[in-house]
Amino acid sequence: MNEEEKKPRKDTASAYRNAMEMEAKLRREEELRERARQAAEEEANYQAREEYARELAEEKVDLIRLKQGVITDSDKIFRDEGPARQYTIWQKIGNWFYHSKWWLGIASFIVLVAAFLIYDYVTREDPDLRMMLLSEHPTMYAESDQLCTWLEQYAEDWNGDGKISVGTVYIPVSKDTMEMSGNYSAAYNSQLLVQFQSATCMLVLADDASIAYLQPEDMFVNLEQLYPDCPYVNGWRLNLTDTKFASLWGLTEPLKDGSCLALRIPQEAMNSQEEADEAYACAKALLDRIVPLL
Repeated sequence: MNEEEKKPRKDTASAYRNAMEMEAKLRREEELRERARQAAEEEANYQAREEYARELAEEKVDLIRLKQGVITDSDKIFRDEGPARQYTIWQKIGNWFYHSKWWLGIASFIVLVAAFLIYDYVTREDPDLRMMLLSEHPTMYAESDQLCTWLEQYAEDWNGDGKISVGTVYIPVSKDTMEMSGNYSAAYNSQLLVQFQSATCMLVLADDASIAYLQPEDMFVNLEQLYPDCPYVNGWRLNLTDTKFASLWGLTEPLKDGSCLALRIPQEAMNSQEEADEAYACAKALLDRIVPLL
């Protein structure tokens, strides 16, 4: 490890801390909005009760005045205007649909959304392994399918669905994306936090710009213990700059400075220890087959 890597990074916000602070702020704003909504709703209910009580009082006054003969008519008191109208069965059905059209529309929308989600869940392909790409590299994102195709040659049917499939999760982590104002920064921070709290992606491709927002010593496995004879390994990093990784991938542009592969440590914060261990085993098996090719 060189001297620059040993120096503590100053004035660099932790992606975890940023994400948690942002989530806390959003929760606080949501709580304030909810309180305001409840206060407005209570005020509206209070006004409605007051109006109803006023109308009842006026009706009672008019009823007394009618009985005393002070007035002969009142628009506040409903009078019996004759026998109730008789409706046919089809008129009743049509009337019900007419008065229930809003509820029917909402129910239909919910049913359609539920059907879509169920169909998407049933038909969605679950990759045997996913790799996290944490480099702000548009070409890398655009050509990620080529990376998946190459990696599938060395993957296995780990999920037992009869297919071999590798996927990627792209999060453009850099100073521009993580510290810019607006909703995009919050979205990227939240996405990064969610991914590192799950066992979805145990194999990570990062660069110098993205590593500044991570805690690599606590997150990643020491690869020197796994691949002591590999010249490209330095601590937790498998350096890719001077390797054939980009050409094997078929990437049409160079990798960013300090690009490297890292293997995550299974942690208790993930889905479950069993799922984390399984995902780690799959990622390590794939990495075992990639290292000799570099």
